[in-house]
Amino acid sequence: MANTSGLEFESMDSDRAVDDGSSNGFDTVEECDDTSGNEKTAGPPTEGLAVTVIPSEPYVGMEFKSADDAREYYDAYGRRNGFTIRVNRKRRSRVDREVIGFDYVCSKEGFRRKRQRVEKARAKQTRVGCKAILVIAYRRDMEKWVVTNFLREHNHELMVPSEVPVRSDKGQLNEDEKDRRIRELTTKLYNERQRFQRQCAAYEERCAAYKIQIGKILKDIEVHNDHLTTKVDNVVQSIKELEDEDSQWRKDT
Repeated sequence: MANTSGLEFESMDSDRAVDDGSSNGFDTVEECDDTSGNEKTAGPPTEGLAVTVIPSEPYVGMEFKSADDAREYYDAYGRRNGFTIRVNRKRRSRVDREVIGFDYVCSKEGFRRKRQRVEKARAKQTRVGCKAILVIAYRRDMEKWVVTNFLREHNHELMVPSEVPVRSDKGQLNEDEKDRRIRELTTKLYNERQRFQRQCAAYEERCAAYKIQIGKILKDIEVHNDHLTTKVDNVVQSIKELEDEDSQWRKDT
């Protein structure tokens, strides 16, 4: 069987033999020698010779170099078997928020919400609770994505492979680009928040300085008022004394 996904990946079970005339879930890759004109068929692995095998069906322990490779492989597998796929869940590390897992499911997984079911009552039902799924997780020690769960069975009729719609990637970002974009936006948001906090801190410092200056001005005004009050009291007292002296002089004369 030809590799329709066009992807390269490695099998964890490198010692699994491939029998002649039986695929055992794998497709063998044939190597042709154009110079000799003799056709050579890859046989069972021999010592010192690596044979690349392409599984025709996912299995637990299967390895991929990237999450996009896994999605492309499962997408091609779905088209060959009459169904389409979508991403159902994305898991992130609690430590560094890096993406460490994906759940790829059949497009008919789950059910529509009640409102959506009412709105699409006249349309063809697209969600029937299908359980088919491919789960992958990132192994940091291996720096590879590994299949951790695979359910083959569907609860609905599959399409003819030629009728399966081809997923369009026009204008869409792959998973690595999405993750990179999320990190960029997260960093930008963090920087904006830090800048806002610095501006708030500078504003609070200026407010504190203005408050101190206003306090000094009010204190000076208070001291000046006390000084003026004392002077006014002295003037009033002097006038009163003069009036008393004048009154006494008039009585004496």
